[in-house]
Amino acid sequence: MRKKHLYEYIQAAQSEAELVHLFSNYFDLTLSTKNYIDLYTEQILYEFKLNDNLKNLQIRAKTAAQALYYVRKLKLGDDMRTPSNFICLVSKNSATVIQTELLADFFNNPNYGWRLKPSNPCKKLVADLAECDIIVRARLFDLANFNDCLDFEIFINNNRKHKSSISNVKKKINAHNFYQVFQYWQSFFGADVTNGHKPSEYFLIDIERGKSSVVDNNSVIFRMTNGEIREKLLNPDAYNYFWSQYDKISSAHEIIAIRSKMDILTEINLRRRTGEFYTPLDFAEIAFDYLMQTADFDKNYRIWDMAAGTGNLEFAILKLKPDAIKYCYMSTLIADEADYCKQIFSDATVFQYDYLNDGAEKLPKKLRDDLNNPDIRWIIFINPPYATASNYERDPNRKNKENVSMTVIRELMNAENMGAASRELYVQFLYRISRDFANRTAYLGIFCATKYINSNNNQPFRDKVFRYKYERGFVFSSQNFDGCKGKFPVSFIVWNLGERIPIEEQEILLDVYEKDDDNKRDFVKTAEKTLRPARSEEFLNKWVKRPPNTKKFPPMTGALNIARNKKIPCDKIPEGFLGGIMCWNDFTHHDFTALLSAPYGTAGGMSITAENFEQYLIMHAVHRIPKLTWLNRNDQFLQPQKELNREFISDAVIWSLFASSNQTVSLRNVEYAGEVYQIANNFYPFELSEVRSWECSSLSIAARLETATEDRFAALWIKNNPLSAQAQAVLNAGRAIYKKFYTSLNKLDVQKWKIEDWDAGWYQIRMSLSESVDLSALGAKLLPQIYELGFLRDEVRYF
Repeated sequence: MRKKHLYEYIQAAQSEAELVHLFSNYFDLTLSTKNYIDLYTEQILYEFKLNDNLKNLQIRAKTAAQALYYVRKLKLGDDMRTPSNFICLVSKNSATVIQTELLADFFNNPNYGWRLKPSNPCKKLVADLAECDIIVRARLFDLANFNDCLDFEIFINNNRKHKSSISNVKKKINAHNFYQVFQYWQSFFGADVTNGHKPSEYFLIDIERGKSSVVDNNSVIFRMTNGEIREKLLNPDAYNYFWSQYDKISSAHEIIAIRSKMDILTEINLRRRTGEFYTPLDFAEIAFDYLMQTADFDKNYRIWDMAAGTGNLEFAILKLKPDAIKYCYMSTLIADEADYCKQIFSDATVFQYDYLNDGAEKLPKKLRDDLNNPDIRWIIFINPPYATASNYERDPNRKNKENVSMTVIRELMNAENMGAASRELYVQFLYRISRDFANRTAYLGIFCATKYINSNNNQPFRDKVFRYKYERGFVFSSQNFDGCKGKFPVSFIVWNLGERIPIEEQEILLDVYEKDDDNKRDFVKTAEKTLRPARSEEFLNKWVKRPPNTKKFPPMTGALNIARNKKIPCDKIPEGFLGGIMCWNDFTHHDFTALLSAPYGTAGGMSITAENFEQYLIMHAVHRIPKLTWLNRNDQFLQPQKELNREFISDAVIWSLFASSNQTVSLRNVEYAGEVYQIANNFYPFELSEVRSWECSSLSIAARLETATEDRFAALWIKNNPLSAQAQAVLNAGRAIYKKFYTSLNKLDVQKWKIEDWDAGWYQIRMSLSESVDLSALGAKLLPQIYELGFLRDEVRYF
């Protein structure tokens, strides 16, 4: 039987993975997809696309760009394997081959967006490749054409065994890839050098030209930094192989940068045991890239980090140029950290300083002189503490944490009526920075949560102080900090302190960085998040006019829990009270938004009456339907920008009545503050005339049904409002559960759920039966409208 040619053989592929498998089988290639390269050999790096038309120049350029991301990893040492001699782009119908080194100007260019996912390559890189003659004129093999397919097969077979010429070009070791190279080096020699010095010390000596040498072809001499000579027996074949791949370093600046980073990695590993966490080095480097795109780093610049800690941010500055660090000021609260940084960054001006309490007289004279020089451009590069002020002091000898909250800066902010914003330490830093750099040419690059941009508490601070021009920034999850348990967005934003613009008048576009799903080591840009800050008067919790509370009523902290021991209970309700809602204005409290049959017993509670019933149940649905993520946690809910149609209103009401966060109940003879109260369930959704026709297995509740005289508010509202098909389906599903509830009453634990009357609440019913209504279809209908109507405006666009 005639052997199938490649084209015939690979037509059976129904997915990209099948195409790779069939292709590698056809040519008898070892399937190697390490680091998510589709197929790697030392001779050829393959990038596969199932049905993409490689004749289309844009598709060809994008596919080539994706391959260059992998080539760059191979070249720079993140991937320890040899760079392939050729790049081969393959689909079921066509293929092209390009010599890798011909594209060196592209993969060696640091200015492309190499932190994007390879599957979403930099648009500029794709555009430049689409105009490159090497890509434009590359031979395209039409695999359906017998002669073209035969030529392609001959080329692949002829290059299967050839050694890559690129392998003769040694890889560079630098401050970006050194840790992966160290791990690779340690896998060969770590066990042979662990005696008296850490393996990292031997590695740092070995990578520096002239500091190690082979003796008698079976041992290596290491000239340690303290002048000591150490001789180690290392496998000569492994040693020669390693240094055939890598080039030793002769740049003193590069060695200093690598040594500094190695030291801090060791320090971080130690500090992990104490629960402390600092800026991840990857994000420090990304942040400084953003600063370099914004600020002019000429001879008149100075950098100041007022919360330097152990100097993680400053390692990124080392990439600027060899003498950059001498233009840097580093201050930190803790003297031990300052001493540590003086050793690591000997050319910087490092000093212990409490930025929230100390005055200008404690600053070094050199810094005071520079601050008084109007020709100097300032770059503030900082990751201040995020916590409330009572957590600021890390000195274990200081016992009274509460007193720490009253810093000098907080007193100044209180004098200007900044309100609750003054409790946040990072806001205190921002306040003083704004004062120190007023009327100066300065850029602020700051890591912190996004609340200073959009939270209600920070509105006075934004009005009076922080009105600066947004330049650029990015956001990532707080979980990327070692030891941080929360999940919230941490932003790095560059602000131009020389241009004053209200934040609410700006659109803030942030790049989103996450761990690569394919390569868990790398952070890649996965999306863009647009923040559209609004004034606190536009927040959703200001949408409803609240009626005055005039009479006492038992407050609750949950569906069945009366708040009896609160020092200042919120135990007042207005006339016409139907129920309570606990609801805050941001996503942070998403899980706490709920409906109750009584007022919520602390801050965050609001009273529902007939006049605001629709608005509050809409608020409940709007808060609950969107899913909480780390990225939207600090987003604010806003008042709608369009008129709400009746179908949206009724859909939201029905969704709320049958949501798991509807914790309404019916309780009888509740004792509170010396009085006895009856708590009705005004959110009961069915009319008495219908309910009386259902089977009821409880004689006492059946009797109460017969003597009841008034339908509940929600039942009358449903009677008078037409429902959409989706809302009606939810109501019908709810009706089935209610009917089952009455039929099963004689089998339920009525004491546990305090079921005493006919108008049992949805919480009591679903909990006693362990059943719920499927709200997914109705929720899916409402979700896009929540954004279209303007309840949420901060958008995320995933690539």
